[in-house]
Amino acid sequence: MTTDPGAAPRRIGRYQLLRRIGRGGMASVYLAKVSGEAGFSRVYALKVLHPELAGDPALVTMMMDEAKLAAGLGHPNVVSTVELGFADDAYYIALEYVDGIALDRLLRRKPTFRPPRLIVPIAIDALQGLAAAHALTDPAGVPLGIVHRDVTPGNVLVGVDGTARITDFGIAKARARATKTNPGIVKGKAGYVAPEVALGREIDPRADIFSMGVLLWNALTGESLYDTDNLGVAIHELMTKEVPPPSTVGLRPNALFDQPILTALHRDPEQRHPSAREFAEALSDALMMAGGEPPRRELGEWVETSFASLLRKRRELSDPEIARSGPEARDDATRPVRRATPIGDDEEGIEAPEAATEMWEMPEGFAAPDATPPAPQEDPAIAVAEAPRPGPPLAFWIALTALVLVFAAGLGVLIAWLIAG
Repeated sequence: MTTDPGAAPRRIGRYQLLRRIGRGGMASVYLAKVSGEAGFSRVYALKVLHPELAGDPALVTMMMDEAKLAAGLGHPNVVSTVELGFADDAYYIALEYVDGIALDRLLRRKPTFRPPRLIVPIAIDALQGLAAAHALTDPAGVPLGIVHRDVTPGNVLVGVDGTARITDFGIAKARARATKTNPGIVKGKAGYVAPEVALGREIDPRADIFSMGVLLWNALTGESLYDTDNLGVAIHELMTKEVPPPSTVGLRPNALFDQPILTALHRDPEQRHPSAREFAEALSDALMMAGGEPPRRELGEWVETSFASLLRKRRELSDPEIARSGPEARDDATRPVRRATPIGDDEEGIEAPEAATEMWEMPEGFAAPDATPPAPQEDPAIAVAEAPRPGPPLAFWIALTALVLVFAAGLGVLIAWLIAG
């Protein structure tokens, strides 16, 4: 690893770091590539523990031990753990790279676009992954008792293949230890924890079910159920706040999803869904009654079109030939051409709000559907017909007044003559 503390590392062990694609309170995540003979190469997501936390041996051991347990998971809705290691003064976890985007970024891209027919299948996928983790046993068949503890939108990856995957096993328990000395790590997480987690009580997989209920409530309504920045406020709300049905809040999703979500959000774990699998089944039933699950291709297209330039940049870094032949390389004259601001080694430039950092170039002849329409033009004929007619000039009124006075005077003379006669 580079000795310059202000520079981004370019290699950790056998991993060539291409670009930082995420940063959290515990670690940074890099797009990394391993190259071999005969032009072989493979891309991974490399999670590298922050140096200031690597000095806590108990934290490192905790993170690595739980990540080893998660490495035993082989499930299509769980991001696979490939390798755990230490090289060039850095602890790292090599993960399967998902060609896609985290759910939190997807939801932020269009805050008012929250169709249940796309979001609910994401939650179902994540619940299937959690169910597999909760059911994991050792070779003797004894349950390992894995609980994720950090089910948030940032830990659900949605791929361009239309499949969602849960990630970050192995970080959650270590994060709990790290927050004792660095409370800022929980920022953004407080609003998703179950009451028993916040109170430090014994937990089981139903804590993950509660967190997924919060995730789904927030994602569908576009609102935040609990305070996400202040753990004290969040705990107070967890203990006292009455949870409104999501169909009555914000974007008001279909009421068919109310019951499965409200069941997941019971304060008493005994009243929640017994398992992640049963929560997923309840959501599947509601989705079927609401019109059915969309093709996976539609979910993948949502990801691809929302982050076309970002995903293309990653593909170019990992394999330019694949990037040039991908679906986003085709010229599509029916939609805007997106031009991102220049970026450096990180993705923060792309991830800034669109209104502040990106311009949109429209192909010639293309009219943006949300463009402000031109002001309506008046029909000249109508304008003339409806215009008020000018009144008589002042001289006309003076002459008319004089004529009336003369007529009145003559009439008075005539009346006097008749009376005298």
